[in-house]
Amino acid sequence: MNNKTPFTNRLINSSSPYLLQHAHNPVDWYEWGEEAFQKARDEDKPIFLSIGYSTCHWCHVMAHESFEDADVARLLNENYVCIKVDREERPDIDQFYMAAATRLIGRGGWPLTIVMGHDKRPFFAGTYFPRESKPGRVGMLDLLPRITKAWETQRDEVTAAADQIIDALQQPKGTRKREALTGEILQAAVTDFKRNYDSKEGGFGSAPKFPSPHNLVFLLREGYRTGDSSITDMALHTLKAMRLGGIYDQVGFGFHRYSTDAQWLVPHFEKMLYDQATLLLAYTEAWQISQDPLFLQTMEEIYHYLMDELISPRGGFYSAEDADSEGEEGKFYVWSWEELSEILAADELTYISEHFGIKPEGNFDDEASRKPSGRNIFHTEAGDKSQSILKDQNWHSIRLKLKGVREKRIHPSLDNKILSDWNGLMLTALSRAAQATGDPRYREASVNLAKFIKDEMITSNGQLLHMSGSSGNSVGGFLDDYSFVIQGLRAVYEVTYEPEYLSLAIQLQQIQIDKFWDREAGGFFFTAEGESELIIRQKEIYDGAIPSGNSIAAENLYYLGRLSENPAWEVLSHRIGESFSVEVTRGPRGAGALLQTVQVQVAGSREIVIAGGAAGLSSATELIRRFYNPFKLILYRPNTEPEGIEEIAGFLAYQKAIEGGFTVYICENYACQQPQTNLEGLETALQVNQNR
Repeated sequence: MNNKTPFTNRLINSSSPYLLQHAHNPVDWYEWGEEAFQKARDEDKPIFLSIGYSTCHWCHVMAHESFEDADVARLLNENYVCIKVDREERPDIDQFYMAAATRLIGRGGWPLTIVMGHDKRPFFAGTYFPRESKPGRVGMLDLLPRITKAWETQRDEVTAAADQIIDALQQPKGTRKREALTGEILQAAVTDFKRNYDSKEGGFGSAPKFPSPHNLVFLLREGYRTGDSSITDMALHTLKAMRLGGIYDQVGFGFHRYSTDAQWLVPHFEKMLYDQATLLLAYTEAWQISQDPLFLQTMEEIYHYLMDELISPRGGFYSAEDADSEGEEGKFYVWSWEELSEILAADELTYISEHFGIKPEGNFDDEASRKPSGRNIFHTEAGDKSQSILKDQNWHSIRLKLKGVREKRIHPSLDNKILSDWNGLMLTALSRAAQATGDPRYREASVNLAKFIKDEMITSNGQLLHMSGSSGNSVGGFLDDYSFVIQGLRAVYEVTYEPEYLSLAIQLQQIQIDKFWDREAGGFFFTAEGESELIIRQKEIYDGAIPSGNSIAAENLYYLGRLSENPAWEVLSHRIGESFSVEVTRGPRGAGALLQTVQVQVAGSREIVIAGGAAGLSSATELIRRFYNPFKLILYRPNTEPEGIEEIAGFLAYQKAIEGGFTVYICENYACQQPQTNLEGLETALQVNQNR
């Protein structure tokens, strides 16, 4: 029997939404800190570490089944010191122990369960454990006594297991063969993508399918770089299939986390800020290339979702919405035929049945029984007809009616953490959308977010925080925080042309080098020098749900090195690729974000300098945005007060407006073309460059 006991533990004082969800467990939880480790040392007990996040469905399941149970809590409290960690607040802890889990059991995931000594060295790892054992999965009531016995009677074996894991996690010593990443790795990646491409449903591999927008952006840019439309088409097809599928919230907008099937129909229902950001960027570039109105509509709808659900009053964006409501995953989002029959008129019900796959028996199977669920997820099929339906006035009125009904349901919980890294991704996405479309909504949102980051995420001495300073959490920024915020500041400069954003990006870039660079082997550590509480400082190049921080740093170093005339930074950009060349060559499809930097290193960037007054800037920018080039850098040198940008990019002192008028300089591969002094000449030059 699942004996639940009312209880309040020390997590009640936490700022983390995830930890607060466990504040009434009968488990005597500690937050990560010296108090817990000292207790473990004093009592010679192992540490039971549980890592998750507030919108994690299986974290909720394990909490209800195991951590709310009095019998499980008694075993934990008597024999372990128990620590809860929010992976989003402490990605350094999560990254290290996830790597340990992968070494121990060959896989990872959340909830992540680790048992370790009081020296932080893990010797056991797993993910979800139910209360009681079931076929193929041991339960907590059986597992915990076994581990306790091993700790008490087989300490030498436990210590040896921990030693092996730490040895395996150590960065390789000695000299590794470093090779520059060239166009060959781009070709190898494309081959790998084509081999795994689902030409029917879109995406890569089989179920479950993740959006992986950084890979789609790589393919869009590689198709542009090589002129091979078959590469571009893989990305466009996938983006279209996702937008029309159930992974997209057709009623309330925004993307769910991933699809549990190959058809993009049944999602894992949580909505993450980072997915909205990286997908907004992918749809922006897809629209620039294809001019498909579906992609522009998707951009606009993501924007509306962000402003309706995730924007904070201060201008930053919250982290996520949960998958669960009322204890059931997806309940907020799915519909029964009976409910829809009560809400809609007969002709409206027929309409959604024909166009959105709605069925009386439900349109997806129950995960456990594999029988029709009796519930429906709105989705539509690929094709011009279905796309036009999304613009149809009938669907618009039905959607608003359904959204009004849904708003009265109990909502999934909101994770209101504001994280630097995820907001940096959003700053890039909003800025690129503003650049591509000229839409003032994106511009206003990006400027407001940049101001929020400056005011709330950066300390008085110029250091970046991982979380908003007003949250009470003083954890310093990690590699990803610096990489993504620097990238966002670069992007918002090309929206506002205010030099302060580039100046701040350069300041943060130098801090990142000073604090995170591996002076021996190259590349960036995830944690700052002297600030890690863990045994090992790790480095990573493979992308997860978000791009690798090393990959985005390589991009930042390339562009900032170019514009600030700092060739040493360009060298570091290349060295990141060299440092991870063995890993990337082994699995190029896992490093799509780094491959984007290799693309610009191979193709060369194009620097476009607009000189002159505000009127010339506006007209030139409007013309330039019509020509897609993901490898360009736009700078503006005003006629009046050019000192600010010249202090950053000294070469602009020589690229002045001719005779005080409108002039555009286009430079590529360390050579500049003839300056253009009118829009007709600029359009011709851009067209010639586009067709090369």
